[in-house]
Amino acid sequence: MTNNSLQQVPGVKAYTIAHEQLLLQQEDTLRWIDLETGHTRFIWPGSVNQLAADGHQLAFFTDTTLRYYQPGMDSAIVLDQHCAGGLQFSNDGKYLQYQLSLPVPAPTEKLRIWNYQDYYLQTPPAIPTTMIVCLASGQSFIVNLPGTQIAWQHGGRYIITQNSVNHQEYYWNKKIINTLYLVDTHTGIQKKITANTDKLLLQPSISPNERFMTWYDHTTAAIYSYEIASGHIRKLIKGIGVAQWSAKDSVVFIHSDRDVWQIDPSGERPPVKLTNGKQQHMIFRQVYPDIFVSFDTRTKANGFWKWEQGKLHICTMEDRLFYMPVYPLDQYPPVKAKDTSVYLVTGMRDGTSPDLFVTKDFQHFTSFTKIHPEERYNWLRVTLTKHGLLYQPQDFDPAKKYPVIFHYYEGSKDYLHRFITPALSEGTLNIPWYVSNGYMVFVPHIITKQRHPGRSAARAVIRAAKYLSTFGWVNKERMGLQGHSFGGYVTNYVITHTQLFAAAQASAGPTDFISGYGAIRKSTGTAMQQLYEQGQNKMGRPPWEIPRLYLKNSPVIRVNKVHTPLLLMHNDNDNAVPFAQGIELYTALRRLQKKVWLLQYRNEGHQLFRDPDKLDFTIRQQQFFDHYLKDKPMPDWMKAH
Repeated sequence: MTNNSLQQVPGVKAYTIAHEQLLLQQEDTLRWIDLETGHTRFIWPGSVNQLAADGHQLAFFTDTTLRYYQPGMDSAIVLDQHCAGGLQFSNDGKYLQYQLSLPVPAPTEKLRIWNYQDYYLQTPPAIPTTMIVCLASGQSFIVNLPGTQIAWQHGGRYIITQNSVNHQEYYWNKKIINTLYLVDTHTGIQKKITANTDKLLLQPSISPNERFMTWYDHTTAAIYSYEIASGHIRKLIKGIGVAQWSAKDSVVFIHSDRDVWQIDPSGERPPVKLTNGKQQHMIFRQVYPDIFVSFDTRTKANGFWKWEQGKLHICTMEDRLFYMPVYPLDQYPPVKAKDTSVYLVTGMRDGTSPDLFVTKDFQHFTSFTKIHPEERYNWLRVTLTKHGLLYQPQDFDPAKKYPVIFHYYEGSKDYLHRFITPALSEGTLNIPWYVSNGYMVFVPHIITKQRHPGRSAARAVIRAAKYLSTFGWVNKERMGLQGHSFGGYVTNYVITHTQLFAAAQASAGPTDFISGYGAIRKSTGTAMQQLYEQGQNKMGRPPWEIPRLYLKNSPVIRVNKVHTPLLLMHNDNDNAVPFAQGIELYTALRRLQKKVWLLQYRNEGHQLFRDPDKLDFTIRQQQFFDHYLKDKPMPDWMKAH
């Protein structure tokens, strides 16, 4: 405030600040306070549902009524009386965007008729109609016409919409063709740009100066551009996404699998590859116009490079994880300070928790924090081997024999330097907890093969187990398995093909590819077929074309081969892997009187979300492994009652 005094404002329910303007929602009023002058305006005598402000004007909802106010008005005016959300001003403040209220859903009918011509198995939620109103003229128009939805917007002149296709079934269900439209918020004109009758059009966006629209065409695996002024469409290069744009949209930088390319979107100059990822065994990505990150696919080193004087120069490459824009290595992107070339970066190495560093040149780093809670515990150390990652306790003694748990999903080696936070289990295995409590954990590097996901994953796990068994400090009679989701499937498959392991715990994993293919997801009502034909389960074709392979990949078919005690965890609200999959395996093993237990947490889903359930599962999972891998007494809940 002007007098630099500290003031307390009672009864504040919410507030927002924009350009030195403070908007306060109190119990009985909405106030606008100018933080420079202290001047207060009383905008509305009551609470509001949603508010948008840019420092010069504001809009808000009272129930379903949209109201607008700017200084000079006696009071807020009504713009629309049937609104629901999506309230925002354009970047230039000339237009206001909002959504119309959705119709009240009809009561659920007692009879539902399933027709083979239905486009969706289950009708998805209605898509709100988005409106644009010109604040100068008061004229408004619809952005997304019926059957379309917003695909990209950034507060500028143009918005990209697309027709609402059934994405999961688009590989066979072409009743509606994937089409992209460009909407001009100044005129309300919607123009069809492109359509694809083969595969999906993805990642639509508009360049910062709004000269070009770009998208990824899955059919050609290439990035395309549309020049808004001329209407020309150009295929740029094969790539996976747009990284950055130069000033005035004269150059677009595109990521391919390993490299960064400089592209002229107007097509006048040929593409230029700025990096040599394949030759250097690197993956390069651009994070700022002149700052690149790289990841060594062999050593797992990570670092920064800088573009200077027409060349890319290495700044630092370390046995440390800074940032890589691929999950889960993308947790801490570098942050640039406003108006200066100072960056805040995060670094972690092996088993040490992340620290913040400040740098100007990406060669010299000033430590900003030294937070290492793991130093107070028996922590871990991790080693990169030819088969995956080995996690050992910090006080590892080669004269001892350790029980080992093999924990997996897909891949692993790239996560060498990622810090794993101790936490309650949502269905997986918390590595620091087990390693700190006398176990070793091995994460095999799994790459599955088309039509043979079970066999290829099992080979990787068994190969890793046999490799580790050659070391004297491994108790090869006390090796266990643990996986969640696809990792749960791997566990289920492995125990039906080997007797190497003394105990196994599988959470929410598929067990029967035939029934799994024909199931639907519980909460969304979508078919599971895409997961098997096109997705992670990698069968490529439907079961009636390759029934033998569907059976070979189904652990439930080989339950008579199981000799490993198994703890299952599967929940009734699982939307990713139907609960029936876990029940199939459990009932089959029970029928054969194999050692099997099933933990079912009521109203939980694919992962556990409630802390009491996470704690309960974490305890029972460890009790199970402690019994079979450390010879501790069987807990009471595992005994017959």
